[in-house]
Amino acid sequence: MSQKKQLSILEFSRLTGITRDNLRFYDRIGLLKPEIRGKNGYRYYTRHQLGSAYLIGSLRLLGVGIEDIRRYSADRTPEEMLVLFAEQEMRIQAEIEKLHETSEIMKLYADMAREALCRGEGEILVEERKRERIFLCPSFPAARDEEEAEILAYEYAGSHGVNLGYPMGVMIPQKSLLSCTESFEYQYYLKAARRGNAWKPAGLYASIYGKSEFQDTQGIYLRLLDFIREQGMEVAGNAYGEYLLDDLAIQAPAQYYGRLEILVKYR
Repeated sequence: MSQKKQLSILEFSRLTGITRDNLRFYDRIGLLKPEIRGKNGYRYYTRHQLGSAYLIGSLRLLGVGIEDIRRYSADRTPEEMLVLFAEQEMRIQAEIEKLHETSEIMKLYADMAREALCRGEGEILVEERKRERIFLCPSFPAARDEEEAEILAYEYAGSHGVNLGYPMGVMIPQKSLLSCTESFEYQYYLKAARRGNAWKPAGLYASIYGKSEFQDTQGIYLRLLDFIREQGMEVAGNAYGEYLLDDLAIQAPAQYYGRLEILVKYR
C-alpha cells in the first residue's frame, strides 16, 4: 500500500490539533517550517514532522514559552532532549498534584454539604467517626480577635505549603472545654490530609448542627455538654467546629451552617 509522504497545512492541522493560524505563525518564526514547497507554491509538511508538532503542542499546553521551544528546536541533541523532558516531567507531576488536591477539596466540600442537607436545625446526635488527618495551626493568643487569628492561621498554613482551599475548622482542647471559663482556647485547622501534622481521632462524637458563628459557640458547646451528661457520657477528647455550608454555597454569612462536636465516651 502506498504511503502518503506529504501533508497539506489543513491535513497537518487536523492530525496535530494545531490551528492553521498557529502553523503559519510557527512557520514565520522558524519554529516549524513546512519541508516541501510544491510546484503550485503551496507548502507541505512531512510525516516525520508530526513528532515535532506534537512536542510543540504538548510544551505549549504546559506553558513553555515559544522562545524556549525555538531555542531547543534549533539546537536539539539527545542530551538536551533528556534535560528538557526531565524538567517537563517535574512540571507535569506538579500539575497532577494540583489537580488531585483540587479534586480532593471539591469532594470534601460536597460531602460536607450533603451532611448539612441531611441534618435539622439544632439537631444533636451521637455519631461514630473515623480518624481524620488534619493540618493543625498553633494558637495565636496575641491576636486581637477571631478574624485576625484566622488570617494568621491561613498565613501559617500557607507558609507550610498547605493549599488554602481546604475547608477550615476550629479545635478546642479538652482542658479548655472543661475549664468553665468565659472563653475557650482554640486552634484553627485545615482538613488537608496531604499536609497533615495531627489527627482528629476516631471515636464517638456528640454533634450539634445548625446556623451559628464560631465566635458564638460557647453557649452551644455548653448545651452540648449538658446533653452529654444527660446521656450518661463524659468528654473524652477535644471539641471541633466546622462550617458544612459556607460562602461556597451560601450567600449570607448569617445562614452559614455548621457542626460542633465533642469526642465522648460512656461512663
